[in-house]
Amino acid sequence: MIQLTDATVLVNNEVVGIMPNTLVYTEGLGEQTIRAVSIGEGKTEQVFARDLETAISMVKFEVPTTPENIALARQWKGNENQNVVQIAGRTAEGELTRTFSGAALVGDYEVQIGTETSIELEFKGSVSI
Repeated sequence: MIQLTDATVLVNNEVVGIMPNTLVYTEGLGEQTIRAVSIGEGKTEQVFARDLETAISMVKFEVPTTPENIALARQWKGNENQNVVQIAGRTAEGELTRTFSGAALVGDYEVQIGTETSIELEFKGSVSI
């Protein structure tokens, strides 16, 4: 097996240069629970439930602190939940692609000023496809 170590990130169809080793995402499939219920005679059955409130995807990465990236983050924040974030990566063994539509830049991102600084951006949106 070859580990995926490099991926392209696009926000609204534009490639975004990200800091290495900062890309993280969740599929948005939500949390699930299994409970046991008594059916008598010392026996139980499982009851499965999916928590639809948690069916939200997340994609997070860091970008270098530059005037251009600060302006982009501000624009994405203003787009509310109308952003589309895409991830594409490939190894000799296969490829990974994920699309996060209806993505909103949540939280009030922090802008660090200095050498080797970055801005952490976290989007949340629809279940990834």
